[in-house]
Amino acid sequence: MSRIRWVPMVVSLSLTLSLLFGGWELYRNFGLVAPLEEQLQANAAVTDVQTVVSGQVREVQIGLKKVQDLQTTYEGLAATVHEAMGDAVAIDVTDNRKQDQNLQDVYRSIQPTLYEGISKGEFPEMIAKVEANTKAAGVDGQISMNDKYVFVQLEKGDHYLYEILPYNSVTGDPLKGVSAL
Repeated sequence: MSRIRWVPMVVSLSLTLSLLFGGWELYRNFGLVAPLEEQLQANAAVTDVQTVVSGQVREVQIGLKKVQDLQTTYEGLAATVHEAMGDAVAIDVTDNRKQDQNLQDVYRSIQPTLYEGISKGEFPEMIAKVEANTKAAGVDGQISMNDKYVFVQLEKGDHYLYEILPYNSVTGDPLKGVSAL
């Protein structure tokens, strides 16, 4: 009958686990996150980047400057992020909306039109109504879309508001409201 030496076994197990987790942290921070953030920061439209990789959660928060075309900018940044981290990454775009209450009020006023247009699939009517409402409010509004998202770009002076709404997964329930899945 052999005796198990507990002390060497526990020491070697803890050493192995610390090497594995330490190696993962080094790879995650210096082999994955840092190069991605540097690549995104090289884009002239980007002000700042924050990346969260924790377990199953993968999120990249990108601060944008004022851009000509939100859709083109987002698609370029998303391609870079998905190439580095795969498709299961949430991309959050930030703007400077908090500096202008008028932009936030205009966006709140057009939300019903946006969600109604998305839920009914009446995209040309939705775009025309939103652009007319923003123009009446004295805000430059641009709506564009690709196969997954509706891009809302509101600008007034130096202030801008960007929203990216998924339209394939928006569901409406009168009791629960509208949510993006």
